[in-house]
Amino acid sequence: MKKISLAILSLSVLALNACGPKKSACTYSTDPKDIQLEWTAFKFTEKTPVKGKFNKAEAKGKTQAGSLADLVTGLHLDIDGASVETNDPGRNATIQQFFFEKFSPPFHIHAMATKLEGDDQKGTMAINISMNGSAKDVPFAYTVGADGVLTALASIDMLEFGLQAPYDSIHKACEDKHTGKDGVSKTWTQVDLLLTGKFKKECK
Repeated sequence: MKKISLAILSLSVLALNACGPKKSACTYSTDPKDIQLEWTAFKFTEKTPVKGKFNKAEAKGKTQAGSLADLVTGLHLDIDGASVETNDPGRNATIQQFFFEKFSPPFHIHAMATKLEGDDQKGTMAINISMNGSAKDVPFAYTVGADGVLTALASIDMLEFGLQAPYDSIHKACEDKHTGKDGVSKTWTQVDLLLTGKFKKECK
């Protein structure tokens, strides 16, 4: 009887497993063309923002993966600093000549996502930013909206990337325009970064 009971129990477990709910397999996808980087610099003592982006920022990487972390990790951007865009042609030319042209090598910026810790809604993404011969992993706090748009925010200091000479150059070139009501000319070394990208999740 014991053998028969055990056999029946085993068959019942197998039947439950066979008929139970199956775990869904999800696929994450993106078009690298949807990935964009915007920046915000600051002037005046009161820290007035100056926003911009780059017209030439080529994103490359995976277009599909089994998890958001796997999809994001390895995505990278090659950015041409000469394509800086602030919606002010005169300002664009000044930033090109007196800042990005002073980089070594001139104008080149590279960014690559190296790690993602979190889920489909929020977390932290590490992005290695390389410019002027220096590279640093920068933590970006990210959130993902209901529309699948990932928004990642971070803040860097120019001087942590060896940009003292380019900073001095742009500060001197903009000395008058960066002089506020208090009579002080101030160009902040802080730059805020905003990375956005649209991702699609499909589960079967």
